[in-house]
Amino acid sequence: MKRITTSFLFAVLVIIGLSFPVLAEEGHDHSAHKKKPEKHDDHEGHDHSTHKEKPEKHDDHEDHDEENVMQLDSESREMIGMQTARVQKRTFGDRLKVYGRIAKDTERYRDITFDEKGIVEDIHVELGQIVDEGTLLLTLKKLDGAIENIKSPEHGTVISIYVNNGEKVDHLTSLLSIVNVDILRASIDIYEKDLRFVKNGQPVEVVSIAYPEKVFNGKVVFISPEIDEQSNSVKARVDVDNSEHLLKLGMSISGELIYHTDRESLIVPKSAVQLVNGENVVFVPEGNDQIRIKEIVLGHALNDVVEIKSGVSDGEYVVTQGSFYLKSEREKESFGDGHAH
Repeated sequence: MKRITTSFLFAVLVIIGLSFPVLAEEGHDHSAHKKKPEKHDDHEGHDHSTHKEKPEKHDDHEDHDEENVMQLDSESREMIGMQTARVQKRTFGDRLKVYGRIAKDTERYRDITFDEKGIVEDIHVELGQIVDEGTLLLTLKKLDGAIENIKSPEHGTVISIYVNNGEKVDHLTSLLSIVNVDILRASIDIYEKDLRFVKNGQPVEVVSIAYPEKVFNGKVVFISPEIDEQSNSVKARVDVDNSEHLLKLGMSISGELIYHTDRESLIVPKSAVQLVNGENVVFVPEGNDQIRIKEIVLGHALNDVVEIKSGVSDGEYVVTQGSFYLKSEREKESFGDGHAH
């Protein structure tokens, strides 16, 4: 019995001994589990280094900012005749919306006649042709055989030709008509409540349906002393610059009458503003032959200046003459680099 017991104990010890490798493996797994914090530390280290790269991304932004700088040495500036103007604050006008119509006729109308009898030898102009003072209009042969050249007494457009070659004429015959449409008369309505804002000489910016993007400059030249009782409005006459001959007699118009207030705005010459890649910009000279490109937000325009709502500061200088050259060079750079901005 004792032998069996000893054998039994020996068997138990063998079984326990065989269990040690298993315990060792479990110990190995446990150590592997303990390594998880190390893996976690590695992960944290990776995130931390990634977080540290953010300043490099900021540097990329600075690099992008540097893309808004052009180099232009003194020789190049002289070559393009570069000139600058200072951004300045000044009182700028508020605006009153007005509506009206171009008159169907004009005071600047000339009917061309000949004081003697004769025959039309040649007509030198065509209907609709723009002529200047002194332009040869017709050649006539008088009854005594002498040749008479009829010239235009002023600048204008030929709107009518009443005679033909070989036709007899006298002092009662209208030869042709010329109208000067460089300045047209428009009639606008001013409501009674707005009369305090209107006076002779005030600028008016006129727009037509036919050319909605085109602004025609005008000024108030007459204000009627009579109020229309039905509309409570007063008629005012505006002379409108039509030197491009786009506006037509009788055309409907709208406009903005500009009156002055105490509101101050930043102002730059219109020639300083250029459209680059769809953005309004100005070019600001800096040291070391640098020209910085600044995007701006425009306000109202008046004659040869424009209001700047943001993008530049009072006292800065912007390029006026030469700005179109800088615009062209900037667009070339953007196209070559493949930038859409």
